[in-house]
Amino acid sequence: MKKTKAALILSLILAVSSGCLPSRAAEEPIELSFLTSGTGNAAEEIREDLEAQIQEDFPNVSISVEAYPDEQFYSILNTRLSTGNGPDFFSVQPYLAGPNGVQKLADAGYMEPLNDLSIIQNAPEEQTAPMSSDGNVYSLSRFEMILCTYYNEDLFAQCNLSVPTNWQEFLDCCAVLKSNGIQPLISGNKDSFVLQFGIYQIAASQVYAKNPDYNAQLYTGETRFTDPGTWDEAIRRYLLLYDEGYVQPHSLKMGQTEALERFADGDAAMMMGGNFNDNTILDAIDGRFSLKSFPLPGNDEGEPLYGVISKTGGYAIYSQSEHLDLCKQILEKLYGNNDEEEENELFQAFDSLRENGQFTVNCNQGWQGDVEWALEDGLSRYIGGDDLSVHDITNQMQEQLQKNET
Repeated sequence: MKKTKAALILSLILAVSSGCLPSRAAEEPIELSFLTSGTGNAAEEIREDLEAQIQEDFPNVSISVEAYPDEQFYSILNTRLSTGNGPDFFSVQPYLAGPNGVQKLADAGYMEPLNDLSIIQNAPEEQTAPMSSDGNVYSLSRFEMILCTYYNEDLFAQCNLSVPTNWQEFLDCCAVLKSNGIQPLISGNKDSFVLQFGIYQIAASQVYAKNPDYNAQLYTGETRFTDPGTWDEAIRRYLLLYDEGYVQPHSLKMGQTEALERFADGDAAMMMGGNFNDNTILDAIDGRFSLKSFPLPGNDEGEPLYGVISKTGGYAIYSQSEHLDLCKQILEKLYGNNDEEEENELFQAFDSLRENGQFTVNCNQGWQGDVEWALEDGLSRYIGGDDLSVHDITNQMQEQLQKNET
């Protein structure tokens, strides 16, 4: 998961406060560049927040930010890094998640090791481990990413619905909404990363609750994406939502921004997302209805419900930056406060899952290469009407995994 989205990066930046700096910046004007993923006004919003945080200690430093939708961001980042023209800072994801996963970029030497920084030396292992490779730490993973299903509490009350706790209850909930003329779910699948928000939640209960070591065993041959009763069942359940019309028609023609706006307008009762876009959704709703969230229950009755709770990504420093020392000072400033993130009551439904260990991380944090893209491609083609089976999709995922192992 994401992969790291611009809203997540923005919330991470807003959450940290100033710390002690090794030294003040030089007086000559300097511009530092940031490259991240994001849509809409994300680049300008991130730039303003970054400059606001560093202005007092670095009055001579200005910030330029480029933000692109995920696939475009990955392509641009890869091109710039591979040609020696990387930005001073770029967003990275924990472990193996996405093409910008720390453990995928480390061997190429694109990232500057940060082991000598006080923010790294003083950070707990849970913040450094996801952003480390072969003993070097390249960023900090400061906060949690939660995948959830947002719902319009007013529409649920209108249909006398309660929060579902297993898969059949969720399907029944969708059926009641649809029978009352309410679109159960809306999804902006034109931005293909959105497909991860639902399928990963189902897989948490269907795959990882039953075998927490599933991802690790993919590399020993003990598990395969094609194993019956694992990813095939998770995918089958996810696609059923489209077969039954519980997700709006032509979802591949709608981007995430439009889907969010329509959800805020009351055009659907539920939308899958996470704590990286809650403020955006609340702003769009503007008090018109009560927003709540729950973990999408991919479990059968009598089986445990698992959620998706991961560590977020962060910024890495380009190893060939002309301003390495200054970049390190900037990072010390941005990550200088190790206070815990504040509890958000919108996600209280996840407290018990966290306390009981009933959660997994984003699935792609344990996948080599482009497995997540193989999954997104298969789901998109099926939703778009291609003659594709669930087995075809799991085969595609397994083939991609093996391709990256060779």
